[in-house]
Parts: sequence; C-alpha cells; structure tokens
Amino acid sequence: MPELLHMMQQIRTRTLLVVAGCVCGLILVGCSQQSRYMETHEIANLKVVFLDDQSLQDMWKTKTGQPGIQFQPWLRGDLASVKTVRGFYDFSTETLYCPKWNYEVCGHELHHAALGHFHPSE
Repeated sequence: MPELLHMMQQIRTRTLLVVAGCVCGLILVGCSQQSRYMETHEIANLKVVFLDDQSLQDMWKTKTGQPGIQFQPWLRGDLASVKTVRGFYDFSTETLYCPKWNYEVCGHELHHAALGHFHPSE
C-alpha cells in the first residue's frame, strides 16, 4: 500500500510539472507574438497637398479660423511655448496637408505613394 501511495504521488508530481511546463510554454509563445502585428487601412479618396510652412499656416487659418502659430503660456513659472501647426488632415475634403520632404510629419512612404518616386534598386 505505501508503494501505491508513493507511485500516485510521483504521477501527480509529474503531471503538475507537465502542466506547469505547458503553461510556461504558452506564456512564452504568447509574449513573443505580441511584438508582431499587421494593421491595414484603405483610404480610397485621400488627397495629399504639400505646402511650404507659411502656406500651411494660411491653409490652417482658412480651414479652422485659428492661427497656425499660437503662444501658449505654461501654468507655472515664467516659461512659455509656441505651438505651431506642422500638418493636418481635413476630414471634410479627405485631404492631408503637410510640408514637402518633412517625413516626420507626413511620412516617408507616403511621399513615395504621392510622388511616385522609389528608392533605386541595388
């Protein structure tokens, strides 16, 4: 009888180890998959308008009635900042307004899509 009890304890211990190993494996697989994703957006009627900075500020004022450059006092201290419109999307006309060659605002690949220029093949 003690041998049967010992054998059942060994089976239970092995089963728990197998289950714990499976759970750990699933967690590791799940964590490694989280860094990968694919997000697809189709924009059928997108218009891209490249503007110089002054024209961009003027267009913003025309569309919104607000100046493209605004002084913003900070809540504490004597420091202040200037907020400048660097690009914007007009939902009513489905138009993206941004400065030409400013990849930070408008996106490098978006420039390729709009202008049709591609990197030279090596």
